[in-house]
Amino acid sequence: MIRSIFGKSPFAALQKHMFKSVEAVLPLKAFFEALHRGDYAELEILRGQINEAEEAADLIKNQVRDHLPRSMFMPIDRRDLLDVLDMQDSIADTAQDIAELLELRKMSLPEEMQADLILLVEDAEKVCVMGREISHEFSILVESGFGTKACQKLLKMIDQLSAAESEADQIEAQLSRQLFQFEDKLKPVDAVFWYKIFEWIGDLADYTEKMGNRIRLMVARS
Repeated sequence: MIRSIFGKSPFAALQKHMFKSVEAVLPLKAFFEALHRGDYAELEILRGQINEAEEAADLIKNQVRDHLPRSMFMPIDRRDLLDVLDMQDSIADTAQDIAELLELRKMSLPEEMQADLILLVEDAEKVCVMGREISHEFSILVESGFGTKACQKLLKMIDQLSAAESEADQIEAQLSRQLFQFEDKLKPVDAVFWYKIFEWIGDLADYTEKMGNRIRLMVARS
């Protein structure tokens, strides 16, 4: 049973979970573009794709939690692995939260802000994809026994991820400043929710960076 879920090790399932979590993020750019066009039929289709990926990630998460051995003869602490799993799961959960709120409220932003909004979504997606590649490399690293060159490669990837997350933070702050200038064009409650949406998009990158930093810690302990 354990082998059928994890393959060769729990890290195969961890990697699969990250891939599914990022799969929940990938439709978001098209989702925001459809929202801007007022294409609510497309919005529903894309939300369905996000929900499907999030539910698949949840299934993997629950399998890992339920079947992860209490004792693992590996150079990785069980608690660290579960922390990475939780951070990855927060990525999928946040993507779902964004889609569900926006489909429910069908809010629009001023045209002047649309380009920067899409830029923020693209940057968050880029960070998540980088995290997906780090998850893949980490799985290879564990299976290969933490070779020096492989460790150096992985740590460099994590540094690059952190730099990309900082760029997303800057765009999020810029959007929030812009929104303050345009608040009088929005319903007050919509403005509040847009600040929350910007924060959630930034969280996609933030959770990914935290996942990368926890992997860095596991590599340092190995």
